[in-house]
Formats: sequence, structure tokens, C-alpha cells
Amino acid sequence: MGDQQVSTLSRQTKTDFLRHLLSDIEALELMIENGSIEKGIKRIGAEQEFCLVGSDLRPAMTGPAILDSINDAHFTPELARWNLEINLDPQLAKSGCLKNMEQQLDELLKMASEVSERHDSHVLLTGILPTIRKSELNFECMTPNPRYRVLDQVLKELRGEDFSLHIEGVDEIDLKHDSILFEACNTSFQVHLQVDPDEFADQYNWAQVLGGPVLAASVNSPILLGKELWSETRIGLFRQSVDVRHAGTYVRDKQPRVAFGNDWLKSSAVEIFKNDVAYYKLIIGAELDEEASSDLVARGIAPELRAMNLHNGTLYKWNRACYGVGNGIPHLRIENRYIPAGPTPHDEMANTAFWVGLMQAMPEKCRGNWARYFSFQDVRCNFLKAARNGLANEFRWFGETMSVRNLILDKLLPLAQEGLNSIGVESEESDPYLETIRKRVTANQTGASWMVDALRSLRQKNSVDESILIITEYMRENCLDNTPVHEWKIPQQSLLARVPDRYKRVEGIMITDVLSVCEDDLVDFAGKLMEWNECQHLPVEDSIGSIVGVVTANDIARFRESRPDDRTALVDECMTSDIVTIDPETTLEEAERVMLENGFGSMPVVQDNRVVGIITARLIQKLQKKIQSQ
Repeated sequence: MGDQQVSTLSRQTKTDFLRHLLSDIEALELMIENGSIEKGIKRIGAEQEFCLVGSDLRPAMTGPAILDSINDAHFTPELARWNLEINLDPQLAKSGCLKNMEQQLDELLKMASEVSERHDSHVLLTGILPTIRKSELNFECMTPNPRYRVLDQVLKELRGEDFSLHIEGVDEIDLKHDSILFEACNTSFQVHLQVDPDEFADQYNWAQVLGGPVLAASVNSPILLGKELWSETRIGLFRQSVDVRHAGTYVRDKQPRVAFGNDWLKSSAVEIFKNDVAYYKLIIGAELDEEASSDLVARGIAPELRAMNLHNGTLYKWNRACYGVGNGIPHLRIENRYIPAGPTPHDEMANTAFWVGLMQAMPEKCRGNWARYFSFQDVRCNFLKAARNGLANEFRWFGETMSVRNLILDKLLPLAQEGLNSIGVESEESDPYLETIRKRVTANQTGASWMVDALRSLRQKNSVDESILIITEYMRENCLDNTPVHEWKIPQQSLLARVPDRYKRVEGIMITDVLSVCEDDLVDFAGKLMEWNECQHLPVEDSIGSIVGVVTANDIARFRESRPDDRTALVDECMTSDIVTIDPETTLEEAERVMLENGFGSMPVVQDNRVVGIITARLIQKLQKKIQSQ
């Protein structure tokens, strides 16, 4: 989770912090040179991020209360009030490690589930919660934690304007947001692997090579704000949600704080930390009164390298280098950050076994010679293609082009089995996990593809919001029972009846594919749009997209009575400027009352003076009939 005692950077704070940061890097270099970093020991660990949902399947702001009730050091807060994290105990990478990890994961998730239910909420494992709405991504939903508030403040100041989010998949999202809380949409199962310092460069490069195929097999985040985007939308969303870069008039390579990387690691872990200081500005600091790390190393004491770790914690590499100290002994780890949470604990452990096994089976011929066998651009391209399309890809692998499915089934699964065997994990323990990967790939059903198939099927008879609620209820019911996702079926519509307040707010049923006209459009054009699309009302917008009125079929009819031959008249000459609007969070009961009182057949749904939807009396009547039939 990172150091919580942080601060903004004043001139003096920055000076002190940078001095400690340089000392930390020097200390790490000294420890590697003199053999102080732990060798010959392999450990695995993991961090489980999870969502909290209420009985309405929307984000439940119960995280801080649940954390207080659990009172267990394995649990820590996350950025949003509707997220929490579990830190699993490190396991020696040997026989029984996967089984022990899954057992502890199940126990802690069960604990979280029991306590959550006492707070009227439920645990859900998913890369992105499908039912998140824009209204749950405001500042009030952020966990009241100094680290998060400081990060939010500093990143917004560096950005100097609202953050931009643009992701195009089957659907498209293009919006502005005023905090870093979109980052909280991303929940993952972060796997840690301890490596020897003299092996670090090769192991890190191999981890980069594996990024594409491992991600392709584990994608689980295709939906955001009701839109069908990438198979692993987290990859694009996380990068843009904290991106402080600005577009310029000339091309300059400025690295995002969320990144895959740009080249092979050549020497050691120190190279990564040096580059991070060189290419990424310091954004937060901390009061560091302890002795300089390089002096501690000279006295034979393992330093915490707090400044280096704090700076590292503001960068989000999909494969991240980590330094830590356990029982007074320093070590190095590679943290896999791209594997999403869910859909079940067993699926997560299958992903873990697949990655850990592959990491142990690094080809000897590649050592120190990665550019000979892989173009880094191919490796990076594989990763991005996996994020976009999951298993539906072809990858470059040792200079050949092959389908991802064939690569995993024919080459990588046997390699993972070999790697697990090499650390003493016998087939009896590893087979259930690797067989889950095999069946998932053979069936071509990842968490992402199941969700997309379910959404498309359900949308034939339901709205997008209703379909997402049905999907999320199915996920909630099945996420902790460990039925792997490749066995999941398309959920039934009957699940919708179990969701209370499912039609509480306007945004749940409003029409978002809205036709509109501009105030300087022809009246005849507005009339034809209504005729062609069998509608009676159109919102009117100005040149920057703000709503300035509504034009109706009756408005046009009255205008024609007074000026029957005027074919050059513009919409602003006949529209109604004094309009009544509602926002997406208005209750349906209130929307219906306003329409009845004013005799409206429809109303624009407006946020920040821009039309985001339309609600009609016909929609409400149709909904009432549907509720009666359920």
C-alpha cells in the first residue's frame, strides 16, 4: 500500500528528501556489490484488492468501517471507500506454497465477507466493478487517508487542469475528471516474487516478455461506466487516471507514471531506480530523520530505503522492482501488477501459478542477450494487444508469429509446469491451477469474454444498466465459491428481481444515445430529425455543447402557423429557452413528479450544463409495467 506518512514538497522538504533518495540509491548499489542482498531464497506473496458493494450492487462506502471492525494487520485501506486490500504472508517458493497461499486467501476473504455483511455490504472480486457510476468517483468517496489526499492534491497541481480519459473499444469513453479517483476503479491481484540480485536483470526482462501472454489469459475488466471497452480496460484507465503530462507543440518523449517500459534492463535493479529518479519528478516527500542509508550500510545495518521506496510508490510499472527488509535481511522482488482481481480466488491462484511457474523456466539462451531473441517493441506490443483483445490475438514469440491460444497451450503451459517442478511444487499441487488455465484458454472464456458475452446476450431484452446489474449479481453470488470462470453460464434475467432499488435513479433508465440540434440549425432540419426518428423533442445546444433550450414538434407547428413560407428560420427562433432539466442522480419518483406537474412528455438529463441523456414519460410507464410483471 505504501508509506502513509507523506507530505507535499516545499523547497526544504524537497532538498532533504532528495538527499535521502540519492543516499538510498547509493546504499542499494553498495549492498548489491558487497553481497548484502539475500540470495538463494525464493518467496512468493500477493496483495488482494477487492470491491465492496451494497445490496443494490453499487459501490458501498463501508471500507473504513469494515477495516475498523476487522482489526487485522493483513487488511489495509485503498484509495476509495469501496475498496480494501489484503496482504498475504510471504511463502517460501517450494512444495505447498500455492496451496498454503490459496488457503490463507480463502480464510481472509471469508473474514472480509462476514464482516462486510454486518455492514450491509458484500465482497466482490473483479478488475473493474461494472456498476460504478461517475457519481461514485468524486472526492467524497476517497478514503480519508493523508497519503491519498496529498497525492490527489499534488497530481492535480502538476496537471494544472482536469484529467482526460479517452478509451475506445467497441464503445468509447471520452470525459474529464477532477480527481485521481478513477484510479480506484482498478482492482488487481498483485503477485510478488523474490529474486536473487545477480539474477534480477534477466528475471525482470523475462517478466516483461511474459506480460502479454499472462495478461491475455487472465483479462477480467471489459466494462467501465456501462461501456464495453478493452478486455483489460485497467491498463488504459490506470495510465490515464494519473497522467500529468501535457501535449506540446513538438514531440518529446515524456514517460507516463503508469508504464510498461521502453527497453531491456541491462545490469541490475539499481538501473531501474536511477532511471526513475532521472525521468520522473518527485511529487511527494516525507520527514526522514533517520541516518543516511549509505552510512547504515557501512555499519552493517540493512536500511529501509524509505525515500527510494516512497518515490517508487508514486510510479506504477506493470512489472515493478521492489526492495524490502524482512527480519533484518534486505531482498529484491518483482511485483506483477497487471493481473486483475477475480473472478474467483481459484482463478487468481491459477494466474499466479502460471506466472510463477513461467518465471522459474526462463530460457538459458536469453540471459544477457534479450535483444537477440525479442524486439522490445514486439514485447510491448504483445502486452498492449492482450489488454485490448485478450486471447483474440497473434503475438510475436522468439521471432515467430503465432496465436495466443496456441502459444499458451503448446509452449507456455508445459514451460510453467517445468518451472513449478523446479522449485519442488509437485504435479498434484500444480495441476489443478494449470488445468484451469488450459480449460479457460481452450474454452476461450476468460472473465472478460464471459462478461462481454453476458452483456450482449442480456441487452437483447434489457437496458444496459439492467444487464450490468444482472451480471454483477451473478458475479457476487459466484466469486467466492471457487467455480472457475470458464464454467460460468450466461446469467438469467430473474437475478434482477433480487436487486433492491435497481430503478431508483434516472441514470438507470435514461436514453443516452441522444439526438440534438444546434441553435443555429434550420427549423426544417430539426423537424426532419424528429420525423425520421419518431420523436417529439430535441435538446438545443450552443457551439460548445451547452444546453440552451428545447425544441418540440409543437414548437415547430406553432412557428409554421405564423411563418409558413420561411425556410431560412433557425432553431433559436422557435425553441423554448426557459427549460426544466434534471441530473442523472435524480430519483425516478422526483422525475415523474416534475414531468406531471409541468405536463412534460420528456426532460433533458443534464450534468455540468451538458446533456447526458433524456428521460421520457413513456420510459417510466414501460418501467412500471416491467416491475409489476417481475
